[in-house]
Amino acid sequence: MPQALTEREQQVLDYVVEYLQRNSFQPSIREIGRALGIRSTRSVSHLLGVLSEKGWIARDKPRSRGIRLLPVALGETEPGVSVGPGPDFEEQQPGDAMWMQRALEQARAAVLVDEVPVGAVLVHGDRLICEAYNLTRTIADPTVHAEMVVMRAAAARLGTNRLVDATLYVTLEPCAMCAGAVVLAKVTRVVYGASDPKTGMCGSLGCIAQDRRLNHRARITRGVLAGPSGDLLRDFFVARR
Repeated sequence: MPQALTEREQQVLDYVVEYLQRNSFQPSIREIGRALGIRSTRSVSHLLGVLSEKGWIARDKPRSRGIRLLPVALGETEPGVSVGPGPDFEEQQPGDAMWMQRALEQARAAVLVDEVPVGAVLVHGDRLICEAYNLTRTIADPTVHAEMVVMRAAAARLGTNRLVDATLYVTLEPCAMCAGAVVLAKVTRVVYGASDPKTGMCGSLGCIAQDRRLNHRARITRGVLAGPSGDLLRDFFVARR
């Protein structure tokens, strides 16, 4: 299993993978350095050596022209085997509980209209941009999860499709659709309450939001007010059995 990479090591690997997907020849050490703003060729060579030691590439020669990407660097693993290191979860930060409490209020409001109680809040900097709950039953649309509603509303309000410097708070771990939207919108951080072992794609079944093969990776914090978030969902479904 390959070892986890630092940010700079990941940048070098991403560049080499992208370069080889576009060209039939390999980049030189100087080209890699120029593209990533690394002035010393020795530093680039060292980084390539680390990638080799950590199991992401093989070096048939001491120079970059001898780079050979290992299958895992291209996402080619056996079925059921995860690609690269697992999710990198961060510790809870000041203010997370407050914003998650607000998302919980949205989830409780969803119960009143017979919606699955999942609430979300999107914060840009320290400013609340929008908040919402699931609307899948209300408007008969399987794509309007709480996360999708707030991301669409935030993009419209901010006048941009890139939600950089934004944090998405949601009471339940995002599914594949929502995690994919997080990547496309370049959301900086995702904070969720209850994990979802059936459909969660921010750490449970996989981690789309941090998949190194994609062009954006969000920071993730999990388990903030997980108890009340999970209890709300369980009570909702028990009452309807």
